[in-house]
Amino acid sequence: MDVCEECGSHQLEPALVEGVEVARCGLCDHLQGDTAAIAIIDQRREASDRGFSAIVYPLVKALELVPSFRVTGASPGRVETSEFPFVFLRVAEGGLRDVERLLTSLEMANETTRRRWVVECTLQRGLLFILRPRFWKAVLEIDEKDIREARQDFKLLADVLARDVKLSWWNE
Repeated sequence: MDVCEECGSHQLEPALVEGVEVARCGLCDHLQGDTAAIAIIDQRREASDRGFSAIVYPLVKALELVPSFRVTGASPGRVETSEFPFVFLRVAEGGLRDVERLLTSLEMANETTRRRWVVECTLQRGLLFILRPRFWKAVLEIDEKDIREARQDFKLLADVLARDVKLSWWNE
């Protein structure tokens, strides 16, 4: 019989939390399950607490591994309004070299992504960098398939960036 790791209660029941199956203690509400499942729940809750979609949050976290980057907004896109996925990024003073490194990572990742990802720069109370997919069509022509395919790239981009920031060429 399973016992709650937190309080020792035997009142564990199956629960679906943040889309993940775990056990929940009926006495203290503690969640338990395999480490990966609990980590997914924690990350999804953290994303929600910070106002980000769980879909885009792994990429947000990967970008924040770079000390000069600050993510100020992100969206997985909206089909009903033809809004493409994006991440808004501010860069601290002296961080343009990190933007160049990000572009290098993107260029390598674009060999395996479903969409080609680009970084655009605009002036909005300082420089604002926008990481987004390029669709090669008018915004009003962007459809559900385009947005779903771009969303599938978030995990790949997060993994590539998390790997690259640890490599010597990023830190030279």
